[in-house]
Amino acid sequence: MMKFKSMRSRLTTIFIGISLLTMLILGAVSIYGALQENQHRMSEFRKDMEKNAEMQMEWQTNSAWSVVESCYQSQMRGEITQEQAMQLAAKLVRDMRYDNGQGYFTIDTDEGINVVLLGTEAEGKSRIDAQDPEGRYFIREMIKQAKDGGGFSDFMFPRPGAEKPLPKRYYTMEFAPYHWVIGTGIWIDQIERRVALREKAFMESMKEHVIRMLTGLVLLEALFVLLAVYTGGRLAYPIQVATKRMKELGDGRLKMDEQTEAHMQELSRRDDELGDMGRAMEEMNKKLYKNQMLIMSMAQQDVLTGLANRRHFGDFIKQCSPDTMFTLITLDLDHFKEVNDNFGHQTGDAALLIFAEVLKLQFSDALNVRMGGDEFLVVLTGKVQREKVEERLQAFMQQLVSVYQQDSGLECLTVSAGIAYADEHPVPIDVLMNRSDEALYAAKASGRSCYRVYSEELESKKKSEKKEA
Repeated sequence: MMKFKSMRSRLTTIFIGISLLTMLILGAVSIYGALQENQHRMSEFRKDMEKNAEMQMEWQTNSAWSVVESCYQSQMRGEITQEQAMQLAAKLVRDMRYDNGQGYFTIDTDEGINVVLLGTEAEGKSRIDAQDPEGRYFIREMIKQAKDGGGFSDFMFPRPGAEKPLPKRYYTMEFAPYHWVIGTGIWIDQIERRVALREKAFMESMKEHVIRMLTGLVLLEALFVLLAVYTGGRLAYPIQVATKRMKELGDGRLKMDEQTEAHMQELSRRDDELGDMGRAMEEMNKKLYKNQMLIMSMAQQDVLTGLANRRHFGDFIKQCSPDTMFTLITLDLDHFKEVNDNFGHQTGDAALLIFAEVLKLQFSDALNVRMGGDEFLVVLTGKVQREKVEERLQAFMQQLVSVYQQDSGLECLTVSAGIAYADEHPVPIDVLMNRSDEALYAAKASGRSCYRVYSEELESKKKSEKKEA
C-alpha cells in the first residue's frame, strides 16, 4: 500500500485517481455507445438497401410484364398472330436494360423452357433441372414464386461473362396467357459494396467525434489535476462532498439530487481552492451533460439532414395517447439513384439536405422524419383539413422542384408522395403507414412527380390488379 507524507498529497492522489477513472468510464461508455449506434445504423441502412432493391426488382419486372401485356393486347385485337406477339414480346424484353445496363430480364415457360436469357445458347432449352452449387433447383423455385402471385428466390448464379456463381436474389411473376415466368434479379454483393462504403463514412465520422470527445476529456482531466493540488489540505467535509459527486459522475449520473446540488452550491461559493474546484466541477458537469445530450440527439436525429430518424419516430409514437389522430405523408425522391450514380454521393447528399430544409419550411408544425435513403415521412397530429394539407404538400413539391431546377445535377429530380388520413377515428400507426405507402406506390405508378391520397377505392383497385395478375 502506498504511504503518503501528508493529507494534502493523499487527497490530491485520491482526486486525481477518481477523476481519471471517471474520464476513462465516460470515454469507454461514450465510445461503446457510438459503436452500438453505428452498428444499429448500418443494420437499418442494410435493411433499407435490401428493401429498395426488392422494390426496384418488383417495379422493373412489372415494366417487363407490361411490355408483354402490350403485345398480347395487340394479338387480342387481331393486329398480329399469337406467334408474332410472343416473338415480339420476347425480343423487346431481351433488349430491355436498367441500372446502367447491368440489369436484364429472363423469361421461362412454366415448364422450365428458357425463352429469354440475353440471347445466349440457353434460350430454347429446358432449365427445369438446373441447380446452383448448393443444390437448389432455382428455376423450379422461380416458377413456384411466380405462380403464387410473384415472389423472391435466392440462389447462386454467375454474372454474364463470368463462371464463378455468386449469391443472387431474384423476383419473378407470371404472365398467364403465354404460360411465361418473367423475372429479374440483383447480385447481393452490389448491396454489400454500398453498405461497405456507407460504413466507412460512418466510421470516419465517429472517429472524428471520438477524437474531439477524448481531447475534451483529457483537457478536463488536466484541469482536475491542477485543482487537486490546491484542495489537498482542506477539511474532510467539502472533500467528501466533492468525492461523492465525482463518484456519481463516474457512474454516469449527471443530474444531481436536491441535497447534492445544495452541497455543491455551498462548495462553489467558497473563495479558496475548494470553491474553484466546485465551480470547475459544475462547468464539467454542464459540458458532460451537453455531450450526453449531443450523443442522445445523434441517436434521435439523422446525421446528414438533422431531421428525426426512425428511432425518434418510434419514441414519438409511444409518447402519444392511443386516441391521437395522425395524418401521414410518405415522400420519395424520384430518380435519386440516377443522381447518385451520375454525379456522386456528394451531389446526392446535397439533394437530401435541400429536401430537408424545404420540408422543414413547409411543415414546421409537423414531425419530419428521414426513414432511410431518399424516403421521408411527415407526421401531423390532431384533426386536419384535407384541402390545406394537400395545398401545403403541393407548395412543397413545387418549391422543391424549382430549387432543383437551378442545378444541372439535380434538375432531373422530382418528388412523389402518398397521404393517409385518420379521418373520424384514430387508426393504428402501422396501418396508417401501410396506407401512406400504398398511396405513394400509386403515385409512382401514375408517372411520379405527383401525390395520391389513400382510399378504399385505391385498395380495391390494388387487390383487383393482383387477382388479374
